[in-house]
Formats: sequence, structure tokens, C-alpha cells
Amino acid sequence: MWVALLCTFCFANAQSDQKNFKALVSQGPIPSDFAKIAVTDKDQRDYNVLLKYLVMEGDVLYGTKLNKYLDVIVDNLMKDDPVKRSKVHVYIVKSTSVNAYSTSSGMLFVDMGLLAQVSNESELAFVLGHEIAHYTENHVPQTEDFKDSLKERDRVEYCMKYHTRSRAQELEADRVSIERYLRQSPYSLAVLDGIFDVLQYSDLPFDEVPFDKSLVETDFYRFPENHYLKTVTPISNRADMVDTLFTHPNIERRRTAAQSLVAGIPETGRSVFVQPEALFNEVRDLARLECLHIMLNEHRYDHAFYNAYVLRRVHPDNAFIEQAMVGALYGLSKHKNYGQVSDVTEAYRDVEGEMQQTSYFLSRLSKQESTLLALRAAWKAREKYPENRYYQEVIEDLMKDLVSNNKMKYTDFSDYPMGTNPDTIKVEETSAPQDSTINKYARIRQQNRLPKVIPNAKFKTMNYMLVDIHQDPDFADLMHKAVRRSEEESALGAVRRKSKPAESKNLILATPQYFVYTNRRTSLAKAVDEKFSEQLRKTLRHSARRLGLNVVSYTAKDISAFSTEQYNQYAKMQQFIYEYLQSDGIEMVYAMSHEMDEVQELTGTSTVCFTAVRRSPTSFVTYGKIQNILLSAMCPYFFLPAAAEFAFPRYDTDMYMLIVNLASGKTLLISRDGYESAMSKAYVDAFMYENLYYYVKGEKK
Repeated sequence: MWVALLCTFCFANAQSDQKNFKALVSQGPIPSDFAKIAVTDKDQRDYNVLLKYLVMEGDVLYGTKLNKYLDVIVDNLMKDDPVKRSKVHVYIVKSTSVNAYSTSSGMLFVDMGLLAQVSNESELAFVLGHEIAHYTENHVPQTEDFKDSLKERDRVEYCMKYHTRSRAQELEADRVSIERYLRQSPYSLAVLDGIFDVLQYSDLPFDEVPFDKSLVETDFYRFPENHYLKTVTPISNRADMVDTLFTHPNIERRRTAAQSLVAGIPETGRSVFVQPEALFNEVRDLARLECLHIMLNEHRYDHAFYNAYVLRRVHPDNAFIEQAMVGALYGLSKHKNYGQVSDVTEAYRDVEGEMQQTSYFLSRLSKQESTLLALRAAWKAREKYPENRYYQEVIEDLMKDLVSNNKMKYTDFSDYPMGTNPDTIKVEETSAPQDSTINKYARIRQQNRLPKVIPNAKFKTMNYMLVDIHQDPDFADLMHKAVRRSEEESALGAVRRKSKPAESKNLILATPQYFVYTNRRTSLAKAVDEKFSEQLRKTLRHSARRLGLNVVSYTAKDISAFSTEQYNQYAKMQQFIYEYLQSDGIEMVYAMSHEMDEVQELTGTSTVCFTAVRRSPTSFVTYGKIQNILLSAMCPYFFLPAAAEFAFPRYDTDMYMLIVNLASGKTLLISRDGYESAMSKAYVDAFMYENLYYYVKGEKK
């Protein structure tokens, strides 16, 4: 009785968590591991550098319902080894990759994508047992060693040796997972074959669902047949994929080895689900919803749209899934109008299975069709969720694009369905009513009533896409406002106006990026130099103080002292920063823009400053050096400057600053400059101060 009630309560809570989903955040006390990772020696060249990056980017989750679910699995696997169990800590990484990895100290990291793709708890148990085996068998120090300094000609040979060793370790970890942990556990061994399918097809969506045209069409309009593929490319068999240059063995080799290990082990007393199956489904659904959030944050709009479509079939009333679909269509339309679509969608030829139809359809949409499809989706979503201000902001922005960028107006949209013969349409009378009891103002309103738009021979699909909302007074009002704003901006466009002073005296300083190149001909930086980046951060803080700005910036030491609440707000800020950078300068409403309210409470502002510097040595012989040599030949007084040109190293230094309000998406300042000089630091310092001055004062110094 009590068990049934408990399961019912858990399932009800699961439904509530899914329907009212918000991006996952960490819970409980902050782990001591975080402090150790955050202050990792910047010169230490091992796996801890990657872990530090994950923590500094806010990509690690702890204490959530998902973490606790995994902890129970680890408890079941390591019940006979309590000492080592106490050293194993499980974290979740906000990544859609299907992967997991461990460290020499016993930290296990599981990607969100793995939780989203597995089929049952026993599959997860095998993966966790595999990672525990890497830790207990001391595999990690070997795979973490990045200190090999090799010449170009040795790299292929080293790569082969390294990966061969790693493949051996992977097979050993599979064996230890089965023989030491799963064999003594309550988990089923008969279903382990499924995890190899998950790994083999890890790049596929959550499910294979045929694309339904009703998702993008209505009774009022249809897209041309050339917007759709006749057939999609079947999913290829990856069983025999060559593993020569991969760290993991061929999946089929691992599958065969695992099958031989479990053969003969009885299934008596084992279960596919040790914890309630409903709890597993809840955990997987939450992971899938979080993956949608990650896809939107990364501007992978085709993947976000199709996976949201797959999930909506199972959860038709989920508000977050609805917003994800709108956000994906909206983001796609912004990039079609202002950016590179290839940056946010995968080429349909590279896609297999049912998702290929979606990729092809989205690639075929014109700018106008994409904008209108997003507008329709946002409009319908607002009708269902009128309290969600995200939809109103998206609608207004799409209206602006429709009018300003696509040059469409109210009369470009038919009030009659596609295929209607204009000759059969009876023109409505628009004369004023004769009723003497109606006052003159009512008659004026009647006369100004918008007439219905009759289609003509030039109308295409896009002209019929708003039939069901075209006569909505709210739609007409928003479109007229968009037209007026467009006309005002056009009239003021030729007028050079002084920039406005700073909106806020507080400024979030994103971690400065200082790239040091050792060879001007290479396209790869030696690294983001932490020493120079820290100097640049100090320069910016000093300049800001001189100008009366309060700069909010975080070092590893700050993060190591965070509370969980502070870390969550910091993580949200990092996500917004990443999303803005992914937008490639396109001003738009961000997928989770209203989360900035909480960030503003923490920092006192939503204005963020991005800075970057790229420094590389110049050529030994430059135009300036030749010029000074010629001058010294004509006049000896130029000999010393010419000698100095050759004596002191000179650098090409490119500098970049961007200040943006993430809540509104508005770019407040953007500046770039470059110099060739031996005094690169002086130029960098001057550039940073001058642009901060311009931001604060609203005028050039």
C-alpha cells in the first residue's frame, strides 16, 4: 500500500517537474572537489586542466535528482568496497555528448547526453562500472599524460601507440565492470547489449519519428513539394567502423567481448530496473529537456527543433518543449536574415534517418518563410501561455524583421486560403452604417476597419501563412507599430548621433582572452596565455576604477569560495555569455533571456564586457624596417632608430572589445584595432582605457 502511494507520489512529482521544466541547477552544499579543481596549477598539463575549464564555464552539476539517481547505482555496484566508494563522486556535465570519464582522484563525470539516450538503469550501471574500473585500475594517469613533446614526424606513430594502449584499457575496463561490479550487483546482464547500440548511434536524436507536415502547414497553406525529400537516407550500419585512430575500440569488438563475459551468468535475482522504472523515466526525460536547453544555448537549431518535436509527441502539454520549438524556429529565422545559416544547422546531406527531412525542410525555407513560420509558432504559443513574456518579445522582434528586413506589409498577406479563386470572392461593403443612433466616432472606426486582403496571381506560399491571425486586431496593431518604427529608424539612419553614456555603473567582465602566437604563419595559438590574460584583467579593472565603473569579475580563487547559489548564478551568466558569442553579433531575444533577472540580482547589472588580444611576431623584414634603413643611408641620424627596429622584437597585436546588454541583446560598444610595435602592452592598455572611457562618457576621448 505504502509502496504504491510512494510510486504514485514520485510519478506525480515527475510529471510536474517535466511540465514546468526549468534549466537544471546544482543543489546542496558545494563539493570540496570544486575548490581543488578551480585552483589547479595553471602550468599543470594534465586532465585537471580540462576539469578546471568545465568548472570555470559553469558546466558541472551536482546534488540534483539526476546525480542522486546515479549515486544509488554506484552504491549498488560498490557495496563490497566501502573505502573506495567513499572516494568516488559523481558529477554531471551539461553536454549533449554521449560519454563519461573518470579521474585519478575518483571523480566520475557523466555527460547529460548519455542520460538522455540510455534505455534502462542496467545500461547506466555498466557505464558507471566501466568508469569506476578506470579509477580502481589506475588507468587515468596514463590517459591523462600530455607531457610528451614530439616532433611533427613522430606524431602519427605516437598517436597509434597511444590509442592502442588506450583501446586495451577500454577492454579491460569493460571486463572489470562486468566481473567485479555487475556480477555481484542486482543489475541485469541480459540487456547490456543495448548500451553498445547507444554508443554506436550516439549522434542520433532521441527517437526516429517521421516528419509530419502538419507541424509546419495548415489548412490555409501548403509548402511546395520541393521543400521535402521523397525519401530519407537510411541510418548506416556502424558496426564495422575502423578504430585505428580512435581511443575506444570498435563497438562490435567491445560488444563481442562483453557477450562472452556475461555468457553463463544466471539472471536469477537480477532486474533491469533496481530503482523504480518511473524514476528512471523521469531522470531520462529531465536529461532530454536539459539537452534541448543546451542545443538552444549552442544555437544548434535544427537538432533542437527535431528533438523537441519528438518529445512533444510524448509530452504534448509541456510548456518548455513548446518554447524550445519556438526558440529553434526563431533562432533559425534570425540567422537566415542576418547571419550564416550553416553556423546553426547541419548540412542535410550529412544527416541520416528521419531527422534528414527536417534538416532539408529548414534549409529550403526562404528568409520570409522562415520568419513567418517562427512568427506563427510564437503567436500560437502566446495564446496558450499569455503570461510568458518571451513570446511577446519574440513576436515584436519578428514583426520588425518582417517589415524592415523582408519589406513585407499588411496587404501582402491574404485573408483567404491558398487555392481560393479571387473571382469567387465577394467584395465586402465598407461604407459607414446608416443607423442614426451610432455616433460619429463609431462610424469613423467602422470606416477605418481593415478591409480583407484578396490574393492575386503573384501570391506564393508565404502570402497565405497568416490567414488565421491576419484579422486579429492585435496583429494589425503590432504590424503598424513595426512599420512606424521602421520609418523612424530609416529617417534617423542618416543622422550621426552621439552614443549614450553607460546604462549602469556596474560591468561584468568576462574572462579576458589573450592569445600568444609563436609563429605568425600558423593559424593555431600556442594557448590562451593565463599570465597575459590575468595582466589584461588587472588593466581593465584599474581602468574601470579610474572611470568610476564597478567591475564584477571572477577568478578561480573566487569560484573556489562560492556557495551553491553563487555558483548557479555564475553558471547562468556563463551560459548567457556563451549564447551571445554563438549569435555572431546578431541582436536577438535569447532563449533564456529572463534568467538574467537572477544574474542581475547577483552582480547588479546585465552588461557584459568581452575583451580579446591576439599577439604574434612580425616578419624579420618589414616595410617599416626597410624604410628606416633607406632613411639612415640618406641621413646618419636615422641609424639608431633603424638599428632599434632590428634589435627589439616587434609584434602584430590585434585588440577587440565588445560591451553588450545580455538581457536585451543590445550591443552597446564594439571596437577593434591593431598595431605593429615592440611596445604591445602600451597599445593594449591604451586601447582598453579609451574604449571604456567611450562607453562611460558616450564620446571619444
